[in-house]
Amino acid sequence: MITLARFPVPEEAHLFRMFLEANDVSAHVFDEHLVQIAWYYSDAIGGVRVVVDECQIEEATELSQNYFKSLSQGPHFITVARAWPIALIFSLIIGAPALFFGKRTVELSLGSSAKAKEPSNRS
Repeated sequence: MITLARFPVPEEAHLFRMFLEANDVSAHVFDEHLVQIAWYYSDAIGGVRVVVDECQIEEATELSQNYFKSLSQGPHFITVARAWPIALIFSLIIGAPALFFGKRTVELSLGSSAKAKEPSNRS
């Protein structure tokens, strides 16, 4: 078995393995569990390896070049999240009543409990 590619995380290695297997190349993922258990060893051991049989290395090399080329050229649609108006409205709805009514309510609740907790010195 020959190492064809190395990846920092197991998910990327499995995607590449599935791509190879979809094109009739037998591939296996090695060192996956070690990286999942001790992720900080990933760089030390060379990451997660995808290995193929020696008899399929030429076909696998050609497929890997196509795979990585398509990743770099492929469409990368990034949708920008526009959640700030919702967060602003939500914080105003929650925050405005606390801003205007919160202090008075806190003073009233502390005042009534403070009077109830005062010891009486009447004998």
